[in-house]
Amino acid sequence: MIQYYEMKEQYKDCILFFRMWDFYEMFDEDAHIAHKILWIAITSRNKNSSKPTPLAWIPFHAKEKYLPLLIKSWYKVAFAEQVSDPKLKWIVKREVIRVVTPSTLSLEWDIYDLDNWNNYIISIVEENWIYWISQLDLWNNKWSTWEFNNFNNLKTELYKLSPKEVVLEKKLFWNNELKEVLEKKFSLNIYYFEQKEEIKLKLLNHFHVKNLEWYWIENKLLAQKSSGMLLEYLETNQKTKLNFLKSISYISYDSYMNLDESTINNLDLIYNFSTKSSTIWTLFWVLNQTKTSMGSSFLREQIIKPLNNIDEIQKRLNFIEEFTKNKILLDKIRYKLEYVSNINTILNRLALNRANPRDLLNLKKSLQSIIEIYEIIENEWSDKLKQIII
Repeated sequence: MIQYYEMKEQYKDCILFFRMWDFYEMFDEDAHIAHKILWIAITSRNKNSSKPTPLAWIPFHAKEKYLPLLIKSWYKVAFAEQVSDPKLKWIVKREVIRVVTPSTLSLEWDIYDLDNWNNYIISIVEENWIYWISQLDLWNNKWSTWEFNNFNNLKTELYKLSPKEVVLEKKLFWNNELKEVLEKKFSLNIYYFEQKEEIKLKLLNHFHVKNLEWYWIENKLLAQKSSGMLLEYLETNQKTKLNFLKSISYISYDSYMNLDESTINNLDLIYNFSTKSSTIWTLFWVLNQTKTSMGSSFLREQIIKPLNNIDEIQKRLNFIEEFTKNKILLDKIRYKLEYVSNINTILNRLALNRANPRDLLNLKKSLQSIIEIYEIIENEWSDKLKQIII
């Protein structure tokens, strides 16, 4: 129990899954929370004591069932695993090997990739009423950063993104206006984080570069701050380097049409106020006939961020036309896409040594289908379609 309380002191804001043989045990307040959310029995340790310790537990092999229930109830979960041989004398050594949060749930198992269209985590910093956010989607490892010169634009972007998780710098704890928007209006998971490492050096070491000019943020200190904070937060929780994050981009509003929150709401683009649903009878719901979770995520992003460049719009329409006038080709490719899993999340789990046999099998099927899609397009006479695979 001394070992448990030492770990709990370090992870006060987490539910601590304390590994005991084939079970994860939770004590005190964590036990009561687990009892309430997971509907599991609550017992006690030291029953003969004047103050027995509340205890709840789940089987080790049932964590796939119970973990998402806690995460979706706004809790972080710290896994304290046995790291020494239990056959040796004395108490088994344990360490927290990672902390699972809403945005990192997909790094655990492939079953958590289903029926979702985004996996955004964002960090926000502020100085002189200028807000910078750094956004990362762990489904496609798309990492970007940009600024907002007023609070309303930031609110609109938060509405568009609907992130799973928001990380704020410590000083924004006192920003009640921001907290009210995040908590009450959007019901987002908010965590505060204080950076310990030197910001720019953190990013330089991560990307293995001498400067950040290639990423367009060399002279943008707040962009560096928000991005460095997000990276350090994730690595602190995952207890490992995230080497699969290879790049970060600086976003400009010039590339797409800027829709405000009222426009998005009134047009029922991604949320229908009549049905109180984020799916039924929205434009996204009508159009979303995609075969993959990656396609669904991409479609939603294009609906709320329409292209602004006429050349890019025309190029996309030309591709669409090639498929619509060749129904046989369209059906063939849609059939092959049914076997394509979310490849990026599988590769991420491989990089973190968390992949299971199902991941490897799904990766094999996905790569086989992609090769077959390439071959189908190569055998077509259309030069326009061949540009897709060049």
